[in-house]
Amino acid sequence: MYFFLSDHAKFDPLHVQTGYLFWSAVTFAVLLAILYKIGWGPLTKAIEDREAGIRGDIDAAKKARADADADMALYKKQLEEASEKAKQLLEDARSAAERAKQTILEAAKEQAESLKAQAKREIEAATEKAMAEIKTYIVDVAMTASSKFVAGSVDKAAHAKLVDSALSKAGELN
Repeated sequence: MYFFLSDHAKFDPLHVQTGYLFWSAVTFAVLLAILYKIGWGPLTKAIEDREAGIRGDIDAAKKARADADADMALYKKQLEEASEKAKQLLEDARSAAERAKQTILEAAKEQAESLKAQAKREIEAATEKAMAEIKTYIVDVAMTASSKFVAGSVDKAAHAKLVDSALSKAGELN
C-alpha cells in the first residue's frame, strides 16, 4: 500500500482529513436523499402492500374456515336428520309389516273359520241325508219284514210312524 503513496505523504490512520470527510458526508447525504426519493417510497409501499395482502389472505382464510365450520355443522345436522328419517322409515316399514302380518293372520283365521263352518254344514247336511236314507231304508226293511209277518194288514204310513218313534227313542239314548 505504501508504494502508491508518495514519500512525502505517509499513511496515518489517526490523522483526519477534513476535505475527504466533508465530501464523503455530502456524497452520503445526496445518495441517501436519492435513495429515499427513489427507493424508500416504493420499498415501503411494497412492504405495506404485502402486509395488506397477507392480512387479506388471513382474513379470507378465517372466513373460509368459518364457512367450512358452518358447512360442516349443516352437513352434520343434515346427516343426523337423514339418519333419523331412515330410522323412522325403517320403523314405519316394520310397523306396516306387522300390520300386514296381523291382517293376513286374521284373514287366514276368518277363512279357516269359514271353511270349518262350511265343512260342519256339509257334514250336518251329509249326516241328515244319511239319516234320511237310513230312515227310508229302515222303513222299507221294516215294511218288507212286517208285510211278510203280518201279510199286508199294516199300511205304509202307520209303519213309518212306528219307525220314527223307534228312531227318536234311539236318538235320545245317544
